[in-house]
Amino acid sequence: MKAFKRKDQDERQSWLCAACDLPLPLNERGLCQECAAKLERDLIRARDWEYSYAALLTPERQEALRVQIIREFGAANELLAVPKPKPKNKRSRSVNTKCNGLIAAAAVRDYTTDDVLQAARSFLEVQKEEWVNVSRLAQHLCERFYKLTPKHLGQPGKRYKSILKFLADMPEFVMRRDPEKDAYWIRRA
Repeated sequence: MKAFKRKDQDERQSWLCAACDLPLPLNERGLCQECAAKLERDLIRARDWEYSYAALLTPERQEALRVQIIREFGAANELLAVPKPKPKNKRSRSVNTKCNGLIAAAAVRDYTTDDVLQAARSFLEVQKEEWVNVSRLAQHLCERFYKLTPKHLGQPGKRYKSILKFLADMPEFVMRRDPEKDAYWIRRA
């Protein structure tokens, strides 16, 4: 029997088994008889018939052989490593995602322009400052109303591209721009 030489080994170590590193007679895969049997059982457990000697059997005999191997040697692999399942996306378990889910669950799904304006009025009344940052008001409205889109607000035929433009067009609100901070402020008229 010809010894199998691995690429990562030099001449002195080519007679070691690739799996158990024992100096035993090797097959064409570079495995000793015991490790070759373990590999064969792992391939049969995984139903990987293309790489197994059981490929010569009929499908019924293959399944019977698989059941017999699992009964005798167990269902766990002996030689092959089972790939670990990929971890879930870290953001799926984050606090931010959970908060967004709670906000979406509590949000109002059916709303009108008047509902949005009333929510904006009540938000501004509760605030202690006279001028409120528009981004805070917009965040409040987006949390309160599910998938708030400004295109659906206002008069028919008028399509707003942002909540800022929608609020600026309403006569009951006064807006001013702060050029230093590049921010907009709002208050009731």
